[in-house]
Amino acid sequence: MSRQSNSTTDFLSRTPRKGSPREKALRACITDERLATYNYEAQRRSCPALELYLWDHDMASACMGDIAILEVALRNRMDRQLSLLALEQNGTEDWYMAGLQFDDRTQYQIREAWNHLTPHQRKNHTHGHLIASLTFGFWRNLLEDGGTIHTKWPDQRRADYENDLWRKGLDKTFSNGRQYARAVEERWTRKYALDIVKTVHALRNRVAHHEPLVNGIPLPGENRRIALENATQACFALAMILDRDLHAWLMDNSKMKLVLEHELKPNE
Repeated sequence: MSRQSNSTTDFLSRTPRKGSPREKALRACITDERLATYNYEAQRRSCPALELYLWDHDMASACMGDIAILEVALRNRMDRQLSLLALEQNGTEDWYMAGLQFDDRTQYQIREAWNHLTPHQRKNHTHGHLIASLTFGFWRNLLEDGGTIHTKWPDQRRADYENDLWRKGLDKTFSNGRQYARAVEERWTRKYALDIVKTVHALRNRVAHHEPLVNGIPLPGENRRIALENATQACFALAMILDRDLHAWLMDNSKMKLVLEHELKPNE
């Protein structure tokens, strides 16, 4: 299956001529073992495995660029709502120091982020540096039910993220969430938001670990995988529940959307 070069596809990686020194160099970098992962899909789509591999590479790059926008938007909005909650309850915007009922996992992640800061960062603009050091997984976890607090201590108890975080303001992170859920005939809940964020996070990790995208995205803890198209749709859904205007911008500028439109599909 060939792909002609033109102005609409020049942003895609070009497959070197078969048997050329460039093809040999590229194959040597990839290794036959890794390329074998793409063989089945390449046969099904009637295209060379190397061509499919390079398309997958382009898609991964596009995903990481778009998800970077979404991750920063998500963490900044969640940070703002947590700051407002901490200010109301404890008179400080530094929510990570305000005694909110975080589970052990969340507290550990905060300590780890703190330990990664330089002495200068700890003294100057600490809040912003700490927020930037927290992982995508940290923000996703705040949409979970909440785990154990003080595991194996006499006062061991469960965190309640539904009532202590979500209903006290964290839901406002998603300014268009309720409207979007209604539009797609879903019920707006913390779990609904979590499912979208979890899918985007799974796609992000798949890309970050250089794993193939063409055979779908495994969802951790669910023993199933979803099609790449569905995973990218979750990215657009996340943009929409965060802010309608952000979604509009992403739809006009998404590299992920552009590459996906040129996916090497099976012959009909």
